[in-house]
Amino acid sequence: MTDVLMTPSQFGNVAAVVSVFNPAAAAVENVRWLLRYVSQVVVVNDGSTAEVSTLLGEMEALGAVVISLGANSGIAAALNTGIQAARTRWAPEWVVTMDQDSRFNGDYIRQALGAEKSSRDPETVAMVCAQLHNGVPLPVLNAGPEAEVFDPMQSGTLIRSAVFDRVGYLDESLFIDCVDSEFNARVRNAGLRAIAGPGCNLEHSLGDARPLRVLGWHARLGQKKLFVHYHAPFRVYYITRNSLVMARRYFRQQPQWVIRRMGMELQSHIVRLVYGPNRRKHVLATVSGIRDAMRGRLGKIDEQLAARLR
Repeated sequence: MTDVLMTPSQFGNVAAVVSVFNPAAAAVENVRWLLRYVSQVVVVNDGSTAEVSTLLGEMEALGAVVISLGANSGIAAALNTGIQAARTRWAPEWVVTMDQDSRFNGDYIRQALGAEKSSRDPETVAMVCAQLHNGVPLPVLNAGPEAEVFDPMQSGTLIRSAVFDRVGYLDESLFIDCVDSEFNARVRNAGLRAIAGPGCNLEHSLGDARPLRVLGWHARLGQKKLFVHYHAPFRVYYITRNSLVMARRYFRQQPQWVIRRMGMELQSHIVRLVYGPNRRKHVLATVSGIRDAMRGRLGKIDEQLAARLR
């Protein structure tokens, strides 16, 4: 699918927020690309440890507002900072959040806004999300022409600004991973919906995809080769801990969603621990995540544990 160049002023009611950490030059190009579609962009540098001042200056020169946090505070804090800045500066009706390694295809913004306007009940639409990731349809909660996305990722999702006043901002205690899922659950608890924008496709990197090998053979499902989506052990810690925290928070109100999501996470853990690299560190990360979830320990990973997982 080719990109359709639109005039940013057509979407003056949409502001974009991008969180970056140790960005590469490609992130500058992604900001340049994003400014083709929206004229209001906030880039939040989440305490990068590398020297990125030149790249951030290039983003500012393109027209983005750049905010730098003094320390790495996590994706939730970074996005909250950007969203609040965008709302204060421009009062947009919608905010679209983006990862530094994501792009959408085609007439994405117009299609997303059109989905809300043509909805059977637009007042309950809190978010409009991608229908596809890398060309693959996302799981949905319900069948039908106006499907709700099962667990939309924050990147590429348009969020109605007023929703933050109703349900709150992203939960910064989770730091990273499951931040979007927890927000989605709160949105549903409020009786609101996250619908898919028909044809909206997000190109996004989901970890390091490595071949799933069984005794040296690259496993297949039919003609399709299977891959293990690798995450660093410290990410597995957050995924494990935060998934369990969410399950405890929302099981009573949304049992089917929690069970389905935990089943998907369990499958990923099994594949990761059986077929992925760094299995010992992944076991330690998983066990530590379970322990801290049981203890109610949230926030940034303990430095000593982080060092053991490197």
